Amino acid sequence: MAEIFEKARELGEAIIESKEYKELKACELAQENDEEALALLKEYSEVRSNLAAEIQKGDVSEERIAQIREELEEAYSKMTTNDTITAYINAQRTFQSIIDQMNSIISFHITGKMPGGCSGNCSSCGGDCH
Repeated sequence: MAEIFEKARELGEAIIESKEYKELKACELAQENDEEALALLKEYSEVRSNLAAEIQKGDVSEERIAQIREELEEAYSKMTTNDTITAYINAQRTFQSIIDQMNSIISFHITGKMPGGCSGNCSSCGGDCH
């Protein structure tokens, strides 16, 4: 069991040394230091929370639900006009994709099956699983 934990530690170290992780952390720091980005994120979060609370109260008409969706989309669109936020979202997606690929590889070696099915064509996933 100690060997497994050692390999997990090594994987963790390799992850934090990766270009993608470093980019994610740099984008996160930039976002934390961008007052406009923070204000837009706060505004989006408040709109989302207020709208979710309204929906949870129940008895909301289809018309109001459409209006709520529109308000939320508008707040999201406004938020994503900020280059700092967009860079962070893109870095987060890239990093998450790598984590998902690693999980698929680990799962394959444990179960013998790729999650979602392995086509045998490694060009779609980066390979290294078989």
